[in-house]
Amino acid sequence: IATVDDYGNVKGITPGKVTISAIIGEMELTYEVTIKLPFDDVNENDWFYNAVKYTYCNKIMSGFNGNTCSPSSKLTRGMLVTILHNMEGKPKVTGTSKFSDVQNKNMYYYSAVLWASNNKIVNGYTNGKFGANDNITREQLAVMLRNYAKYKGKNVSQTADISKYKDSERTSGYAKTSVQWAIAKGIISGKDNGTRIDPQGTASRAEAASMIYNYCTKIK
Repeated sequence: IATVDDYGNVKGITPGKVTISAIIGEMELTYEVTIKLPFDDVNENDWFYNAVKYTYCNKIMSGFNGNTCSPSSKLTRGMLVTILHNMEGKPKVTGTSKFSDVQNKNMYYYSAVLWASNNKIVNGYTNGKFGANDNITREQLAVMLRNYAKYKGKNVSQTADISKYKDSERTSGYAKTSVQWAIAKGIISGKDNGTRIDPQGTASRAEAASMIYNYCTKIK
């Protein structure tokens, strides 16, 4: 949770609470130290707190301007691929992007998109573009996570019956297998008391953090 140097300075390592004791002469002092996330818009009571904490502490997702997580903001396709690249330790890549709209090597997502494309984790649109700035949908996120699991050599044959969800028919054909897998593995949970998948809905940063957290803790 925290470290203490020879001069008594406390340095936070990860969010949590810890008891620190010190002896000064014949006097012993004990005090509680709470290390918090650096985000002003994330509270311990938020449903996504553990997910945000996990992704932040493992350097998978970072915030905005240092002290803002912006959990309700939408996640783009470029951001998600960058997250997966971070999870993999930011491996170096070679070659050039095949997507007509991913040609600027100075863009933050360029290396991540190239890596993901080279390893069949992502596909572009039929028009030859990737759409890095497009908000990612829940079903697209499921597809990319399943492709990433395949890349990691995981068993991705698990499936679930999604017909019980009242909007299951809105799941795109290309994404159905991935959505079934994501639900079977507990990566995606239903919305509105478990009645909807919302496959076409755009994922917020909080939802994405939750799905990433579920993937990292449930896919062995």
